[in-house]
Amino acid sequence: MQGSISAIIPTFNRSSYLGEAVEALLNQTRPLSQIIIWDDGSTDDTPEVARRALSADRTGVLAYFRAKNQGKSAALNAAMKEVRGDYVWICDDDDVACPDAAEKLAHVLDTGTAGIAAGAHVRFSVAPGSAEKTFFGTGYWPDLSSGSVIRHLLEDIFFFQNAALVRRSCYETIGPFREDLSRSIDYEMFVRLGTRFPIEVIDDVVFFQRKHEGLRGPAAQQHAAARSEAVWFEADREIFADLRHRLPVAFYAALFKAGSQDLALRAGHLQRGCVYARRGDWGAAIEDFETAAGIAPATGLSATEIGIVLRAMAGKHGSAQAYRAPVRTQLLALARKGTTGRTIVSALGRGSVWRAREALANREFRQVARIAAFCARAGSRPRPAPQAAELSEEGCLTAEAYQW
Repeated sequence: MQGSISAIIPTFNRSSYLGEAVEALLNQTRPLSQIIIWDDGSTDDTPEVARRALSADRTGVLAYFRAKNQGKSAALNAAMKEVRGDYVWICDDDDVACPDAAEKLAHVLDTGTAGIAAGAHVRFSVAPGSAEKTFFGTGYWPDLSSGSVIRHLLEDIFFFQNAALVRRSCYETIGPFREDLSRSIDYEMFVRLGTRFPIEVIDDVVFFQRKHEGLRGPAAQQHAAARSEAVWFEADREIFADLRHRLPVAFYAALFKAGSQDLALRAGHLQRGCVYARRGDWGAAIEDFETAAGIAPATGLSATEIGIVLRAMAGKHGSAQAYRAPVRTQLLALARKGTTGRTIVSALGRGSVWRAREALANREFRQVARIAAFCARAGSRPRPAPQAAELSEEGCLTAEAYQW
């Protein structure tokens, strides 16, 4: 049975892009049943652009709402109350959906049990005064051939709202978007959704992501594109600090298949430590690494567990704190906690090698020296323990894993 699709376009002062975003949704190969344009108090000519689109719409699916500026989350929460479709598609006002995006994403939900269907994207830009698009790839995209989608998502966001179709019932279960966040509201929602419902990712490109220098965020908290990295870092830290008190380590353990509950729990702590290290929250990461080192301390890590620790040093926000006191001292002290602790430390050192190469390429010689000193004390290349080799990653989680 085919579900009906409602699209929401939250918009604020993007009238120059809005028309193209709306047109892309109107021209889908699988027609949408509803397209909601929610104007978050724009001060440009967004109302006129929306009215022109409404007058040109022969399908009757377009609806336009306007409210005072309160930010994207508030706009989405208000728009959600108007949704009538079985599936919800949230589309940014400056991006462009591929013509067959709705068809491909909805097919996943029509024929399977996933709560979220997601696809890939390609970035583009348009030079000032030109209508020609320049395409330049996807950016960060993990290797999904191993591990669950939610494990990859917890480590970093890689698909976006324009590329995701979600069952309305999932949103109703999870609750509203957080209105206290200025950035990363889509990431926070995807983490909430993905820890409660299965996600299925298809390889197809389903939208084109526009990169431009316009302002981001609600009117009261706008920032230039150049500051996005810092704002995202702060928002990610806040999201995961809150998540630590809500998402149990048992969920992380459920990401792994192990010969014993102890080994699954150890892998779960390592994975949670990896997630928080990638956020730059080394206090939380060290707490998990220390707990993991105390579980079967005489049993070395499996290849899967070593891989988790290697990824801890590969976050997009960097790992500079790891090479300075007191974090460096606390990490190296893990080597005193038996074979498991020593392997964790050596894996952290091995994961730092490419950070040294990165620093060298950027001519950050002082940082190169710090990383080299850390690696020297971390020891030799980590070797997987044969007795722990039965541990592996789950590709798909059990239904019970989502019932936390």
